[in-house]
Amino acid sequence: MRPSLRVSLATAVVVTLTGGFLSATEGPAAAAPASLADDFNGDGYRDLAVGMPEKTVNGHKRAGAVVVTFGSSTGLTSKHVVVTQDSTGVPGAAETEDLFGTDLSNGDLDGDGYADLLVTSEREKVGDLSERGSVTVLWGGSTGFRSGTTLPTALSYKEQWFGTDTAVGDFVGDASPDVVVSDSASLWLFEGGFRRTSIPAPIDVDRRPGNDYGFGQLAAGDFTGDGKDELAVAAPGATVIFSEDAEGFHDEQALGGGTTLTTGDLNGDGRDDLAVGLPDPYLDDNHLTDPSGNAGYVTTYYGGGTAPGGLKTTRHTFHQNTSGIPGTNESGDEFGAALSIADINGDGPAELAIGIPCESFDSAHCGGDVLVLRGSASGTVTTGATRYSQNSSNVPGTAENNDTFGYRILLADFNRNGKADLAVSAPGENVVNNVGSGALWQLHGAAGGLTTTGTDVFNPADYGVSTGSRLGDALGD
Repeated sequence: MRPSLRVSLATAVVVTLTGGFLSATEGPAAAAPASLADDFNGDGYRDLAVGMPEKTVNGHKRAGAVVVTFGSSTGLTSKHVVVTQDSTGVPGAAETEDLFGTDLSNGDLDGDGYADLLVTSEREKVGDLSERGSVTVLWGGSTGFRSGTTLPTALSYKEQWFGTDTAVGDFVGDASPDVVVSDSASLWLFEGGFRRTSIPAPIDVDRRPGNDYGFGQLAAGDFTGDGKDELAVAAPGATVIFSEDAEGFHDEQALGGGTTLTTGDLNGDGRDDLAVGLPDPYLDDNHLTDPSGNAGYVTTYYGGGTAPGGLKTTRHTFHQNTSGIPGTNESGDEFGAALSIADINGDGPAELAIGIPCESFDSAHCGGDVLVLRGSASGTVTTGATRYSQNSSNVPGTAENNDTFGYRILLADFNRNGKADLAVSAPGENVVNNVGSGALWQLHGAAGGLTTTGTDVFNPADYGVSTGSRLGDALGD
């Protein structure tokens, strides 16, 4: 095993970006971080990054773009900025099939008081390496994203897909944000000390001998309650928990598998819990019995366990035939295709939102909806479970074929009233030339749970984006 990854920021080796060449230097001490990991403009309100990886940019099909919509006292607004690889200060150039905006993560990496945005371009061609992939840091500030830095990788090869997913957290326990990036075969850890002119060198994360699984979606959470984050990784057939100990940062625990992940405190005990979704059991075998008939299901694991990864191994499984959950399992519903956890009603324990983008309504195949399960001192409960779609009262729109409402979701307190709001995307909304234009909805949190009164909807025109751009193909973490 390699030595522990814990290092002083004063002596951490980082990569300096000068004149296009990479060299070693020392990282300076971190400044005071932003109070919110997604407040990009520093006004005290949470913002939301919305990906459009299939958007055409300056004639380049599927080059990709990102809209950042800013929060306010009324929640998300149409105030926004659109960023592409052709934007001033952003590294690279918009090219066909780059898919800029495939995945989005955020955190104040350089400690300047403004959150920064990580944007992946899953299929970016680098030199003559097709689909090598790239990850760009867009630096936050009061005037928006005026500069960016491309993360390096120690390996570079064709079809690497560097940036399959990203996660931000304090994984090594030094109170500085770290970044983990996955590709087709590896996990890369960038330890703290980020600056606009220098970033940490990537470290290839160890796996225990004999563990040769691949990697999928990533999620950070403090499952032990010790102030240091663990990393949950969706791997084929298992969910693997990585954490830092005296031997380094490596895999500590393996649980039931899935393809979607989210973390949050479902029972209000001060430790993060984990929700794992398997929206298509027919395609993805997690070595567990499928209780949903290929409709999809979600499993939760609670923090505070004695295993090194920090999660208790008891599985709590939810699907549409679970008692108390409205609806019925139907093959292909994709229950669990998107997940998010936050406290909607302000009572302490967090709620669990589950996207079901292929739920059908009469003749509206894959119209889509979202299920919300309440949190309690005992964890997630089905009592009072509610579902929301474009056919719900006061929600603008109507469920139509292939809208896929609930394709991406995020619970976050955008209006700073102490109660999480729900952002929901439907990238298939309003098809133009066989491509969805997309839309974003905001349902507001309240003491009684989500309310549809005053639900907002943002269309491409609200962001100055052309139709056929699949707005909402990705949402920030």
